[in-house]
Amino acid sequence: MGLLLLKNLLIKYQKSSLPLKISAPFIVMFLGFWVVSVAAVGIFFSNKLAQDQQEQAKELANLVERDINQELKSLRQGARFLSIEALMAQGVISQDVNQLQQTVLPLKSILDTDIVKIIGLDQQELFSIQSTGLQTFNLQDQNVNALLVTGSDTNAIIGSSNSGPPFLIGTAPIKNDQGVIGGVTLGTALGDDFLKQINKTIREQIIVVSNDEVVASTFSADPADLGTLDLNDLQGFITIDHQDFLAEPILLKSLGEQQFELVLLISQQSLTQAQEALWFFIAIVTFVGSLITSILGYWIAKRVARPIQDITLIAQQVAGESRFDLRAPANTQDDISVLALSVNQLIEWVGQYTNELEVAAQTLDVRVKHRTKKLSNTLKELKDTQAQLIQSEKMSSLGQMIAGIAHEINNPISFVQGNIDPLKEYFQDLLELIKTYQAEYPEPTTAIIQKQEEIDFDFLLTDLDKLLGSMNLGAERVHEIVQSLRNFSRLDEATVKDVDIHEGLDSTLLILNHRIKHEVTVVKKYGDLPLVRCFPAQLNQVFTNIIVNALDAMFDADYDRKKLKIITRMLNEHQVQIIICDNGPGIPREIRRKIFDPFFTTKPVGKGTGLGLGICFRIIQQHQGKIRVRSKIGKGTEFIITLPIDVLPAEPTMADPTHISPVKVAP
Repeated sequence: MGLLLLKNLLIKYQKSSLPLKISAPFIVMFLGFWVVSVAAVGIFFSNKLAQDQQEQAKELANLVERDINQELKSLRQGARFLSIEALMAQGVISQDVNQLQQTVLPLKSILDTDIVKIIGLDQQELFSIQSTGLQTFNLQDQNVNALLVTGSDTNAIIGSSNSGPPFLIGTAPIKNDQGVIGGVTLGTALGDDFLKQINKTIREQIIVVSNDEVVASTFSADPADLGTLDLNDLQGFITIDHQDFLAEPILLKSLGEQQFELVLLISQQSLTQAQEALWFFIAIVTFVGSLITSILGYWIAKRVARPIQDITLIAQQVAGESRFDLRAPANTQDDISVLALSVNQLIEWVGQYTNELEVAAQTLDVRVKHRTKKLSNTLKELKDTQAQLIQSEKMSSLGQMIAGIAHEINNPISFVQGNIDPLKEYFQDLLELIKTYQAEYPEPTTAIIQKQEEIDFDFLLTDLDKLLGSMNLGAERVHEIVQSLRNFSRLDEATVKDVDIHEGLDSTLLILNHRIKHEVTVVKKYGDLPLVRCFPAQLNQVFTNIIVNALDAMFDADYDRKKLKIITRMLNEHQVQIIICDNGPGIPREIRRKIFDPFFTTKPVGKGTGLGLGICFRIIQQHQGKIRVRSKIGKGTEFIITLPIDVLPAEPTMADPTHISPVKVAP
C-alpha cells in the first residue's frame, strides 16, 4: 500500500509544473525539519509545564504538612494551658465533673478544638466534650493516656472508631505537688472541615485515606461515595468524580495500628488547558511557518523557472499557431539566455523553410480545390440528371403504354359504339315487321304459338331494348376511360396548354380507382378555377405521385376510416392552389426536411426509389410554382401546390434538370 502511494505521488510529481518540481523537494525537506523542530520544542515545554506542576505539588504538600504540624503544636500548647489551671487540678483530685465543666467550657471557644478530654491517674475519663457531628467517633487514645499518666506531654495523630477521620491531638499532664494526677487531651478532627480550611489557602483538593478508603475529603460528595483507592497503583495520577488529578501523598505517622495518608490532589485541568494552548500556538506557528515557507519557496522556484516557461510557451505557439515571428526573451547572461538565443535561431530557420514549402504548395492546393469542386459539381449534376432521366424514361414508357392501350381499346370500342344506333334501328324495323305480321295474321299457327311461349316472346321484346341500352352505356363508359387515359398521358400535348386542373385530378383518380373505390373516401372541394397554362402530363404526374404516397401511407397504417381530400381554390388573381390531404400517420419533422431530396425514401427496398417527390418538386419549380408539406403525427399530411395561371410562355424552354433549389417545408 505504501509503495503504491509512493508510486502515485511520483507520477503526479512527474506531471506537475516546472516551478513545483523545483520547489517541492526543498519545501518538503524544510517542512519536515520545521515540523520536527517545532514538535520537539512543544514536547520540551509541555514536559516543563508538567515538571513545574509536580514541583508546585511538592511545595503545596510541604505547606499542608507545615499547617498540620502547626496545628499539632497549637494543640499541645492549649493542653498545657489547661493543665496548669488550679481549678483543673482541684476538679481532677475531687473528680468533680461540674467543676471541670465550669473550667473547660469558657476556654473551649478560645482553644478552637473539636474535642477536650480529661482523664484521671487511673486513665479513666473524668470529663469529655466533643463538637457536634463527631460524637459518634471515639478516640483510639490508649497509648496516649498511658504516656500522660507517666507525665509526658505530646502531640500526635490517632485514629477513631467507626471508620472516622484521624484526629490531631495535643496532650499535657495535670500535676500538683505530689506529682501527676491526670491529663488533658485536646483534639482537632482531620476531617472535611479542617481540610476545607486548608483548601482555602492552597485551592487544591485534599483527601485522607485509611486502608485504601477515603475517610475525609474536600469534595462535596460524601467520602464514602468516592470509593476505595489503591495508593500503590496511583503512579502519580488519580481520577475522582471524572476529574484527573496529580496525586502528591503525605504520610501521617500515627500512634496506634491504624495508619493514615493525606493525598494532595493537583487538578490537571489547568495543566491540560496550558498544554492545549501551547500545542495550539505551536500548530499555528507550524502552519504559518509552513505556509510562508511554501509560498516563498514556490515564488522563488517560479522566478527561477519563469524564463524556461517563457521559452516553452514561445515554442508551443510557434508549433501550434505557426507564428514564426515570435522570439524568446534573452535578458540574462546565463545558460537560459543561451538556450533562448538557440531557440530563436531555430525558429527563424523553421520559418524560412515553412514559408518556402507554403509557397510551393499554394499553387497545388488551389488546383486541387478547383478540381475537387468541379468534380463535386459534376457528380451532383450526374446524380440529378440520372434521377431525371430515370423518372422521365419511366413516365415516357408508362405514357406510351397507356397511349397504346388506349388506342387499341378505342378502335374496337368506337366500332361497337358506332354500330349500336344502327342496331337499334334494325331492331325497331324488325319489331315493326313482327307487329305487321301479327296485324295481318291475328290467328297464328300452333307451331308459332309454341315457339312464342318457348322463347318468352313478350319478355324478349322488353329485355332486348334494355340490353341495347346497357351496351350503349358500357360503350360510353369504356370511351370515358380511354379518354381519361389519353388525358393522363397527354402524349398528344407536348407543348404548353391552357388546361382544366380538375380534369387532370379526375383522370388521376379514375386511373387509381382500383385502390380507392372499396376503402377510401374521396372528398372533392373544387373551386371555380380558370384554365391554367402548364404541361398537362407533368402536372398529372405530380398529382399521381402525391396521391399514391397518400394511399400507401394510409394503407400501411391500416386505418379503419381512410379519407382523401382534394381542395382547389383561387389564391389570388394570378395564382391557384391545389391541396391534397390524407388522414394517415403523418411525417416526422426530421423526415419532412428530406422528402424532396433525390433518392430519399422510407419505403422498403424494391418498393420505392426516392425519385417521386423529388421529380414533383422539379416539375412545380419548372412551372414557377411552390410545393409545401404540412404534417402532424397521428393527424395526417397535406401537400399544398401553388401554381401561376399564365406565367409560362406559349413555347417554353425546359429548365435545366440538374438544378434543384432548396426545398421549402412548412413547419
